Amino acid sequence: MDEKRIVTLVGKSYAKVGNLFIYRGPGSKCKDCEYSKVCTENVEPGRIYKIVKIRDRILLCKQYKIEMQVVEVVNAEVSAVIPSVQAIQGAVITFRTPECSREECAYYDLCFPEGLKSGDRCIISDVIQSVPCSLGVPRKKVLLQLVS
Repeated sequence: MDEKRIVTLVGKSYAKVGNLFIYRGPGSKCKDCEYSKVCTENVEPGRIYKIVKIRDRILLCKQYKIEMQVVEVVNAEVSAVIPSVQAIQGAVITFRTPECSREECAYYDLCFPEGLKSGDRCIISDVIQSVPCSLGVPRKKVLLQLVS
């Protein structure tokens, strides 16, 4: 599956192929910046991205006085726990968070993974292992990647 590449900006010191980041949203000074369209509007708050290419262009962020590197990113793979019946490598699924409030569960964070939202369409990149569920639902740990 071809990954959709997104052009954005990251701090020059962080611009390394393979680095991951969670985009937290634009800063308070970003709306008046001439680069805001590529820097803040190409990526979605709360999503995890992986840098896959460094472009040969550095821009000065005048608002925050830092050098920004032009990079290409893709949606990163996210570890998650899903019902076993859906856990087929290469399958495209609609990710759904379970109805569970057992925050003490060792797998709670994987049932509600950062970077994914209930209703997201994802491809299963890898099926890792079965995990116990106190709700009695057979579940598996997988790697999911958003599809566009």
